[in-house]
Amino acid sequence: MDARRQAVPGMGMLAGLGLGPLEEQLYLRLLGLPAAEPQWLASQLNLRASIVVAALAVLAELGLVESCAAGAWTAVPPDVALEELLLRREVELRRARGRIGELMRTYRQGRPDDGAAGPVEVISGRRSIADLWRTLQLGVRERLRVLDRPPYVRRSDPQTGLALLGRGVTTRVVYHSRVLRDPERLAEIRTFTAAGEQARVHTEVPLKLALLDDRWALLPVSAGTELESVLLIRPSTLLDALAGLFELYWAHAMRLPEPSEEPPEDRHRQLLTLLAAGLTDESIARQLGVSTRTVQRWVREVMDRFGARTRFQAGIQAARADLL
Repeated sequence: MDARRQAVPGMGMLAGLGLGPLEEQLYLRLLGLPAAEPQWLASQLNLRASIVVAALAVLAELGLVESCAAGAWTAVPPDVALEELLLRREVELRRARGRIGELMRTYRQGRPDDGAAGPVEVISGRRSIADLWRTLQLGVRERLRVLDRPPYVRRSDPQTGLALLGRGVTTRVVYHSRVLRDPERLAEIRTFTAAGEQARVHTEVPLKLALLDDRWALLPVSAGTELESVLLIRPSTLLDALAGLFELYWAHAMRLPEPSEEPPEDRHRQLLTLLAAGLTDESIARQLGVSTRTVQRWVREVMDRFGARTRFQAGIQAARADLL
């Protein structure tokens, strides 16, 4: 077998620091050795010595190896070398991010008659929309806010959303209450809430909307065109208005009901949430896994508890009691 293709523990872990496969393999080999000469390393990797010498020079430039006696090379301890390299890369990334505005100005100047890259850009085509959404998700640093309403589109790559939560991105989603009638969709949402997503439901969600940090917003051009044509909104008064719209609906939305098998007090809270979401007795019964007659009895208990003559009055009293 070609030594260049042999598996080395940890291979690929340093690609994000700018190391090529050969440089990484050399460094990982040297980590397990006191020192080694280029000729010996070349024989182990079935490469010319000149190629290994060139790769060692790259590693030395990055501060990962250093020469020692008799022309041999040794690895610099990773806790020192990699930390310094990480800091250097972070500085470079911050500088690159700081130039985005300048690069965007150059981009716009090259397209004086093109609306692209302005505050509002139209993106068309399923593939282009999917690629854009994935890129935006990967670029989120702090928070993701979403208004979600029918027609529902199944997450094509749920791992990307779970990865956002895994790296600490605050995710808040307001779902249309109709989602409570879709067991498959609801099960998917519970997977995300278990991973840290904050979810609420509202009876009236006006549009689909995704806000990524305070840098982008994504929404369909019109209802029913989610997979065909979307608007990409960049920082502008429109983006600010959309952020305000989300916060308004978030403030008036209700917590996503938890699964059943709760004690009576929590059962009433869950029942009130489902009632306020506009579900019928039959839908609530399916959601809670009980009979319709049981739901009707619980509704009567709640109404009696608050001295209400209608469900609406019970909801008002529940809200005043901070049960919703």
